[in-house]
Amino acid sequence: MSRQTPDYGLDGGRAVRAMFVVGLAAAIGGFPIMRWTSSRHLGLAYTLQIFGFSCLIASSLAFASSRFGKLHARDRIIARLKLRGDESVLDVGCGHGLLLIGAAKLVPRGHAVGIDLWSNWQQADNSREATLRNAALEGVADRVSVHDGDMRKLPFADRSFDAAVAHFAIHNITGGEGRREAIREIVRTLKQGGQVAISDLMAVDLYADELRKSAMTDVEISGLSFWTFPTARTVTARKPAQPL
Repeated sequence: MSRQTPDYGLDGGRAVRAMFVVGLAAAIGGFPIMRWTSSRHLGLAYTLQIFGFSCLIASSLAFASSRFGKLHARDRIIARLKLRGDESVLDVGCGHGLLLIGAAKLVPRGHAVGIDLWSNWQQADNSREATLRNAALEGVADRVSVHDGDMRKLPFADRSFDAAVAHFAIHNITGGEGRREAIREIVRTLKQGGQVAISDLMAVDLYADELRKSAMTDVEISGLSFWTFPTARTVTARKPAQPL
């Protein structure tokens, strides 16, 4: 009997699948146009094929990112926190538990908590049950818990966590103010001296700005990471050891 392996989901699943189908249809559809129409339609055929192959390449890169690349990206994001092993860690928009479980492995004397709205548009087959199943397969079910909730109104008390992470999650909130709300909530739930690492494909400058406005220190933005598609940057920061 083969051992089950964890599945961390296909990011943007429906969009990626649609892109693949449309790309394949466009790439194939260009051939009969070239074969059975006059030369004046060759431009249309070439344009259709270029569009099709571009969609196929993009969907293939997105698939590879979800299956392989984001595992490498996760390790680099969590490494920025330099966890000791006894922390409580929050994963905001945890999805299938990629960072949640990665953090749980590094805190054998701690706990990792995930929260999500379980959208299947942002991640295919997303559910609390899928996340808990992955935690069990990875051997960390005893120190992982997940909650339903909106990252703009986290259901946790002030200063609950030693660290917080988020990966390709906060940008799903529509509008800058909503994203700023999520950042403020993360800061609120961090203990004094707590750390945050947020990786995203967009809006990291906004996150950094709000972290600074929330009195976080050591706010830094990394260079581009090419392990994921689209590429991403990570913003890190620390909450002062004493309240300001």
